[in-house]
Amino acid sequence: MRINADLTKIIAKKHEEKWVALTKDRSSLVDYSADLVELRDRLGEKKNDYIYMHVLRSDIEYSF
Repeated sequence: MRINADLTKIIAKKHEEKWVALTKDRSSLVDYSADLVELRDRLGEKKNDYIYMHVLRSDIEYSF
């Protein structure tokens, strides 16, 4: 299943260049950290219940 989510509603400037953990339905941000391992450690046993994403800076352009 493909999900298009408007993450601008849940990801803020303070999350830029950090790792975020999102709920599987991408409706909310659970936690964030500069280090992915630290983030997963903080989430403990439920660490596999989330989607992880590294947030890029908003002032740069990129393409795939």
